[in-house]
Amino acid sequence: MRLLFVFFGLGPGLAGFSLAYLFRRPEDWPAPTAMLAVGLLMTVLTQTLGMRWLASIVIPRYKIFLTTTRWSGLAMGGVIGLLAYFVLLA
Repeated sequence: MRLLFVFFGLGPGLAGFSLAYLFRRPEDWPAPTAMLAVGLLMTVLTQTLGMRWLASIVIPRYKIFLTTTRWSGLAMGGVIGLLAYFVLLA
């Protein structure tokens, strides 16, 4: 499970935090914009290539867990972005 968390959670989490930082402090735009692009690229790569690779090696009855992990990783990006925005407000 740790591999799947890093695999599906790192890109959305990085993108969510970078977007929250960009909304809160738009004058510091170069670094959050670059990290947002990296996070979105990681998300797209892990969601397309990674899901295809994992689906090929997993037993068919466990594919529901891959789908759940995929959507929870995407939801985690939104939650991290929202929490980071409120932390940056303080």
